[in-house]
Amino acid sequence: MPLGTPGISAVDIRDIAEAAAIVLTSEGHYGKTYNLNGPEILSGAKAAAIWSTHLGKTIRYPGENMDAFEEQLRKKAPSWAAYDFRMMFQGYLERGFVASDEDLKTLTTLLGHAPRSYEDFAKETAPEWKK
Repeated sequence: MPLGTPGISAVDIRDIAEAAAIVLTSEGHYGKTYNLNGPEILSGAKAAAIWSTHLGKTIRYPGENMDAFEEQLRKKAPSWAAYDFRMMFQGYLERGFVASDEDLKTLTTLLGHAPRSYEDFAKETAPEWKK
């Protein structure tokens, strides 16, 4: 995925589910908006390095060839979806998508624990991928 250099604060799907459960089953959240983010800035090169470590083999970041990215997506998704994903990732390349310190503090308070890191996700997932 073309994450670029500015990077993103990738959120763990379990944190999304947990936050949704909390706001849907407890009081005090009506009308509020929560930014759901991970605790670290993840660039394309950093993601590849994390997977290399946990899979025990070299994973290379392919760079930011948006034409190739969209073409690859079109093999698995409708044209409109491939284009939409391209535009979303183009924004990541240009501006990044990094959490503010306040976003992380708010999410930590909401969850009652720090958001899960991408590193932890990879560490937990890699053994399954190695099978």
